[in-house]
Amino acid sequence: MQKVSVIGLDKIKGRLIARMMDLEAVELTDQTEKLSEEFWSENTVQDGAQDQVTYFEGKIAHASQALDIIDQYGELKSPLFKTRRIITREEADSIPSKEIETEDIIAKLISLNDELRSKRDEINRLDVDSIMLEPWTAYDVPLDQSSTETVTTIMGVLPVAYEVNKAEEAVKVVTERYVMKQVNEDKTMRYLAFLIPKDSEQEVQQALKDEGFQPLELQRFEGTVTENIQKNSQKRLKLQEEIDSVLSEIKELAAEKPHIEDYQDILTIELDKKKTRSKLLKTKKTFYMEGWVPEGKIEQVRELLDANDCYYEFRDPEEGEEVPVLLKNNKFVEPIEAVTEMYSLPAYGSIDPTSIFSIWYIIFFGLMFSDAGYGLLMIIVCSVVLKKYNLEGTMYKMLKGFLYCGVSTFFWGAMFGSWFGDLVSVVSSTFFGKEIAIKPILFDPLSNPMPLLIASIALGVAHLFLALGIAGYKLLKQGKLFDFICDIVLWYATVAGLILWLAGSAIGPTATTIGKYVSIIAIVGLALTGGRDRKGFGKVIGGFSNVYDITSWLSDIMSYARIMALGLATGAIAQVVNTIGTLAGGGVKGAILFIIVFLLGHTLNFGINVIGAFIHSARLQFVEFFGKFYEDGGEPFAPLKKNTKYIKIENQ
Repeated sequence: MQKVSVIGLDKIKGRLIARMMDLEAVELTDQTEKLSEEFWSENTVQDGAQDQVTYFEGKIAHASQALDIIDQYGELKSPLFKTRRIITREEADSIPSKEIETEDIIAKLISLNDELRSKRDEINRLDVDSIMLEPWTAYDVPLDQSSTETVTTIMGVLPVAYEVNKAEEAVKVVTERYVMKQVNEDKTMRYLAFLIPKDSEQEVQQALKDEGFQPLELQRFEGTVTENIQKNSQKRLKLQEEIDSVLSEIKELAAEKPHIEDYQDILTIELDKKKTRSKLLKTKKTFYMEGWVPEGKIEQVRELLDANDCYYEFRDPEEGEEVPVLLKNNKFVEPIEAVTEMYSLPAYGSIDPTSIFSIWYIIFFGLMFSDAGYGLLMIIVCSVVLKKYNLEGTMYKMLKGFLYCGVSTFFWGAMFGSWFGDLVSVVSSTFFGKEIAIKPILFDPLSNPMPLLIASIALGVAHLFLALGIAGYKLLKQGKLFDFICDIVLWYATVAGLILWLAGSAIGPTATTIGKYVSIIAIVGLALTGGRDRKGFGKVIGGFSNVYDITSWLSDIMSYARIMALGLATGAIAQVVNTIGTLAGGGVKGAILFIIVFLLGHTLNFGINVIGAFIHSARLQFVEFFGKFYEDGGEPFAPLKKNTKYIKIENQ
């Protein structure tokens, strides 16, 4: 990265920002802090256009709302993968000319949605009223005529847990002049009506309330209960017809979805331009900006600034500056960047390990999944999706990475003779009466797992030694030769010596002896140098701690046994599925059962173990490999660009 500082005339600012978006090569940095310095505060002010930002945010919110309405009611098919449509610059420039038409469509959609919501709220209200009135159908007095000058009716419910007699006695205490009628009763409530003197209404209501009675305001309805339920039903039918009409209009307008998407993306571009201005400082006629530029893009940025008559200068990052990180790898390694990004980007100036661990990740994944049938399925699916859809960003990287992992899975599955488990052998013997088996090219891990365990541990040692080598390279690059010997060479000697000591008998007694003395000498070296940066008793503690780290190394090495474990799990479950599928024997019924079990069982096995292989392959990189040397914490490079969601404008 290089830091660029730019001064230019205010009149070309908009054009320059637009062209920078096309280049996608400059990440602007906020210059607000400079205003705390006397020179800058006296001569410049912060640029900005908050009123325009608010204006565009409002328009984008309306467009987004209209698209949500179409998605909800438009009944359009959604693609499996959402990709951006590629359009030319001329097509993009023509979108604003349709602004009035598009805004009218957006306003119409929002209006229809408000109308739809209003009518549905009305239907809900009618339904609630009908449910409330339903138990009162036996009450045939018009509800709006429940009172006269001298008497009134109190209608309500009494939970069945309360006694009606007590409620009636409570009314008697207030007045002897009353009539009580139980209109209905269900599992939870009794529906009661009291005819009482009007001048006793408040006292009676309080007395009933004390006995658990809950009054209902039914006098607001005109006519009898039955008449109101019928009217509600008729209103509901009419409202539903109106709703259907509104939905039809929305479905017709759904055809305008691409135009609204185009319009929203153009608005987003304009909004980003306005927001960018807040990172600039300005005078009456000039502006000032700073930003980061990748070294490979400097010439393009230089040409752009020269074309706009700007004054500028480039410089290297200074110590303490927060420099963004942009990974740069070849096309083969680039998809595995998604794994690195899942963990954390490397700190600026440190090592990007993607190109180093990518092949290891692919090998580990294949060994853990290790079924040629599953691998072939991954290759086919990923290839079809990548060819059919114009994927970008992380999704593209993930699918391309899974394609590589599918190749590795197919290879190791063929080496171990696993094709959907033992599918060929089971099908041939069960349905054709003659067993045909695909023999493994190397060996069958299920019948002889020890070679796979040894290979897993050996790969783990090599993987960890590579990580230690990277740490050593960093020390040598910094000129720390003594640290390299103490922290790298001694660990190489310790681990290699212990391995020879413990397993050297397979080579010969000499190897065991060499391993014994090398490891002892190296361990003594670790003890003596582990606390070299400490003082006093800290040197002893540091040395002891350094030697104790041998257990951590052994733990890391044994972690690679998971490669064997997951590989065996995939094959074992696949064979169990095949065995269950043959329980009904041959024939038509047996074939039907086998197909059902095959599809369900292998789909489940594929799903579980592909996730397991993905996670545990990543874990071996993140914990065991990165733990030896990796410096994380890098912030991703975020250049000015057209952050569109639906369209991709071709740069010419």
